This record gives sequence, C-alpha cells and structure tokens, in this order.
Amino acid sequence: MMWDWMRTVVSGLRFEAAPARNVGLVHLAQGALWSERPRSGHPLTLTCREGMLWLTCEGDAKDYVLHPGDTLRMERSGHVVVQALKPSRFCLMQRTPVHTPCTPPARKHEAPVR
Repeated sequence: MMWDWMRTVVSGLRFEAAPARNVGLVHLAQGALWSERPRSGHPLTLTCREGMLWLTCEGDAKDYVLHPGDTLRMERSGHVVVQALKPSRFCLMQRTPVHTPCTPPARKHEAPVR
C-alpha cells in the first residue's frame, strides 16, 4: 500500500535511463591530441561535428576514424586518445550510472501510520 507508488517508480528505473552529462564541445587543431581516462561504469559517447578524428581506446584492438556525424560509444574504462587529422570539433557525452535502491519487501498487513 504505502510502498506501491515507490515500487512503481523504482521498477521503471533502468541503466539506459541514466542521465547523460554533456562534457562539452572540444575543438582540436590539426595534429592536436585529446585524451581521457573514463571511470569504469561511465561510458563515453563521442560525436564528430567537424573535421576528421582518429581515435584509439586502451583494450580495444581497433582504431577508429570519425567523420562529421559519426558517433562512437566507448563502453570500456581504458584510456581514450583522440587526434585531429584535420581541424576538428567533437561533442563528448558521459553517462552516469543510476544506483537503483532496493525495493522494500511486500507486506500483507501494514500498521497505520500515526
């Protein structure tokens, strides 16, 4: 009874519903480097807005080249290095995990609150 509304809210929480934190727009001159070491559980999403970017991520055997409009989501927590192959801009977003609280046990009989 009393916990029904809370149970409904909690059951609707999902990791995908985690808020995205806009880390910002990064401008790089040709040949310039940018790097980040994201924390575990805080995936980064990088979207190339302008130019051309080369990207490598620690623990990933592949390297990536991004053109305007390309987006790459990095799930790993390894060191990420981006180099501008041309003058470039990219947008960086980071998801923060939602810690779902434990759902209280269902009670058949609850004492009235006084």
